[in-house]
Amino acid sequence: MSPQAPIKTTAETRERLRFLAPLLGTTQSDIVDRAVQEFAVRHADVINKGIDHARTVLAAGDAAIAAYILDVPVADVERISGSPN
Repeated sequence: MSPQAPIKTTAETRERLRFLAPLLGTTQSDIVDRAVQEFAVRHADVINKGIDHARTVLAAGDAAIAAYILDVPVADVERISGSPN
């Protein structure tokens, strides 16, 4: 098992975890692990769309990657960096 690290949640979520864990006879981290696994299964289509989008951005080159990270148009990155269009 990998080392545990704290995660930030809302007070409402922390309270739910605090109540659910003893009621289910498990740990709070086990509930979070299960929730993440279920989320990944239920939203596999959205996750795959995100992977496809990332692949498209990576294939478009350095200016497109920088634009994606900065959340600006590619033309702005090309203009500032002096890259050809």
